Amino acid sequence: MELIKIGVLGITSAILILVIRNQRPEIGIQISLVFGAMVMIFLASRIKAVLDLIEIYVERANIGGIYITTLFKVIGMAYITEFAAESCRDASQNAIASKIELAGRILIIITAMPVITSVMSIIIGLL
Repeated sequence: MELIKIGVLGITSAILILVIRNQRPEIGIQISLVFGAMVMIFLASRIKAVLDLIEIYVERANIGGIYITTLFKVIGMAYITEFAAESCRDASQNAIASKIELAGRILIIITAMPVITSVMSIIIGLL
């Protein structure tokens, strides 16, 4: 049912953008951003429920907190990067979108470095 709501809202936003585009093209970008924000707000409670469930399983499995925390950060960074880049593409700013994606990739690698270092230490210890 949620997907139907999001789909209807998306189609309505797209039609509204098409109708307004010729007279006020700057409004189209704003409508697109508002739609994206509404979807994120709508899904926030569902995402929170999934994260809480994963946290329960992580505690039961006795997995180190650094791994899961880093995983969540990286996933969040990837979604934010994609949302920002696509918003720039909607505004026909492909060069800015590419720079956002590059920055996102670099920051994801930097954020994941503690986990990468830990895994490398384990591998070196096995050799």
